[in-house]
Amino acid sequence: MTGKGHRLSTFSIVLGATGSPLAATLSLLGSTFPDSSEYLIFGKRRNRYHRRYTHWFIPWAALAYTCFKRVGWIVPRLSALVDGRGAHYDIWACVGFWFMGCVLHIVEDAWCGTVPFLRPWKRDIGIHVFHMSKKIGEMSRGEKNFVHCCVLIAIFSFCFRFLTVEKFLSFFKILWSNL
Repeated sequence: MTGKGHRLSTFSIVLGATGSPLAATLSLLGSTFPDSSEYLIFGKRRNRYHRRYTHWFIPWAALAYTCFKRVGWIVPRLSALVDGRGAHYDIWACVGFWFMGCVLHIVEDAWCGTVPFLRPWKRDIGIHVFHMSKKIGEMSRGEKNFVHCCVLIAIFSFCFRFLTVEKFLSFFKILWSNL
């Protein structure tokens, strides 16, 4: 996926799941790090090692799990970071969501290619739901559709996150009766 696709889909997935713009922004910032780190580590030989060691999900998932486990699975609050009361918990949660952006990057790459599963040197898991554009940095039609689906699902879940099942069903009954 392109960097724009990673940023948009990761932001929308985390915003829809947590309802926190801060957590979504932190995940957005981590969502391009696996690709950026290839430039730092491999330099001009980046394409030779693309989607190998930096796209192995186990270290990123372990780091995210460690951060979330340490703070009791909380979503970071900007107010706690500003006033300082209990801010160390929220800092760990911020780092956890940054690592979650890295994990989501790898999951999103598995939708359009292969990534390592158990062996970091071998790309062996993934499906080709859509293909990438031939032009660098351009989103293909399939990638645009994937990102649009992520955004629509996130908007829907963000708008209806406080509804219970009963309220959700009564909403659709009212909607259906008005048609």
